[in-house]
Amino acid sequence: MLNQVLWKGKSRWQTVGASIGIFIGLFLLLFALQVYLDVQILTKGVKDDNFLVINKVFEKNYGKSLEFSQEEFKEISQQPFFNQVDAFESNEYKVSLSSQEMGFRTLLFFQSLPQEFLGVDTTLFQWKPGDRIPIVLSSDYLALYNFGFAPSQGLPKFSASTISLVDFKITVMGNGKQESIDGYVCGFTPNVNSILVPKSFMKYSNQKYGEAREIKLPTQLIASTDNPYSVALEEFLEEKGYEISRGGLIGGELKTTLFMLVFLLVAIGVTIVGLAMLVFILNFQVLIAQASNDIQLLIQLGYKDKQITKTLATNLLQLFGLVVLLVFALLIPIKYVISSLITEQGYHLSYSLHPLVWIVGLLFCTLFVWLNLSSIRKNVQNLA
Repeated sequence: MLNQVLWKGKSRWQTVGASIGIFIGLFLLLFALQVYLDVQILTKGVKDDNFLVINKVFEKNYGKSLEFSQEEFKEISQQPFFNQVDAFESNEYKVSLSSQEMGFRTLLFFQSLPQEFLGVDTTLFQWKPGDRIPIVLSSDYLALYNFGFAPSQGLPKFSASTISLVDFKITVMGNGKQESIDGYVCGFTPNVNSILVPKSFMKYSNQKYGEAREIKLPTQLIASTDNPYSVALEEFLEEKGYEISRGGLIGGELKTTLFMLVFLLVAIGVTIVGLAMLVFILNFQVLIAQASNDIQLLIQLGYKDKQITKTLATNLLQLFGLVVLLVFALLIPIKYVISSLITEQGYHLSYSLHPLVWIVGLLFCTLFVWLNLSSIRKNVQNLA
């Protein structure tokens, strides 16, 4: 009865519009927060440094050696815009990889780098004679295999977790010797586009099977830097005839752009939520003002102001509860789909919402309900 009296002749479209605003704003706010947290998780354990692969420009060094001399390596290492510089070490023998489970055989190459450049679990990336060879692949390679090579050859697709279960047979040949060793993929790195093995295996295999008569100088270097787009760095590369690959930057322009987009989503979400909350509060204030005569009559008939407040609060909570339910009903499956796609690319990401998202959602709900109930209670009491 109280509902009928309070809403008699009143339009609910303003309340519906405010509910839609709350839905959009709260969804954008929580979605942006989840994206931010996912990026933090994906880059956890990786330095804030950006990793650059350096090599000589072929056109500018035509007819010259593309290797970096010790003097050039030292000069690059001493540049103030680089935090750390190291060289790629490559195999000096022939190597092939085969798999009975996947039904293919291919020639390939190996490189090795210090573990701090890879961003993988160092306990897995260890090798000694008699062990299986752990292999770290570029994160891009898994996507190329799943969406390019596998469909064309009728091969199965793999996620980062399932491909680690596949056994590979690695055959190394050189110096008149040959050996077959079991290997497996132990992880993926976004920092470099290469096929990487532990330095201990590279040293062992090059000494035993290497065909080089003298120590080979590196043709590629890897460097970490705080700012891969600094003017000083660009000028140095241009002067020396070097070029860099920024494809595997973590914390670089792509990450910065992503965080800017997340910040924009948060700003839009907060703005919409704030305006929608204001509309909600004003809507119930207008409702109470328009029904002031009816409310005063109800109080004179013996109704308590708490009963009227409770009726309005129930309407508010039912409507707001439905909005929150719809927000999470949309957010949870979207998070699951995004996590599935990212996991297929070689990353590890939880399929459930981050606990902080639930906490922020709860805090927002508490604030929203408290503000609206306080406003309703105050306006009804003023009429009592």
